[in-house]
Amino acid sequence: MEPTSNPKLHLSPAHTTPANLSGLKRLNSLLLPIPYGDKFYKDIVSSPSSGALTRVAFWDGGIGVVGGVRARLELDNDGPADGKTKVYIMTLCTLSPFRRLGVGGALLQHVIATARKLGASEVYAHVWEQNTDALAWYESKGFEVDENVLAAYYRKLRPAGARVVRLRIDNDEGDEDQESGCVL
Repeated sequence: MEPTSNPKLHLSPAHTTPANLSGLKRLNSLLLPIPYGDKFYKDIVSSPSSGALTRVAFWDGGIGVVGGVRARLELDNDGPADGKTKVYIMTLCTLSPFRRLGVGGALLQHVIATARKLGASEVYAHVWEQNTDALAWYESKGFEVDENVLAAYYRKLRPAGARVVRLRIDNDEGDEDQESGCVL
């Protein structure tokens, strides 16, 4: 079924049904150059914070999973040992026909809003140094791109470097989910 010019986007927890989790696995294997093992997906089910941060996106009309994000909560070891946390986006991808339609933005807004609720100080991700579209997209969403390239980050890509993108979170701000137009 073709998406309409004004489709409705729905986000769903990846771990609530086997079909959702299977859809995320399929999406990641199709779109990402890195294979993820069973533990990557089992952690979504076993970790409440990973389950809260991880979503799949559906398009009205029964098309199935068109996008997904997998993120996790981590201790912030970069600063003082004050117990602060940050959120790491491990994967974020959208099927190509659904790009530039707000799917990735809705998934990202969900992660940011959940990170804020969890009290995280930042959201960050690694982006392949040659993926200029993704780097520009994150910048358009308010993320800062670190100038340094992490050499040899990706084993299967050439060049193998990654850039870190990060968004500092002010936990005093209101929830931004309403702006994304997504149904959570």
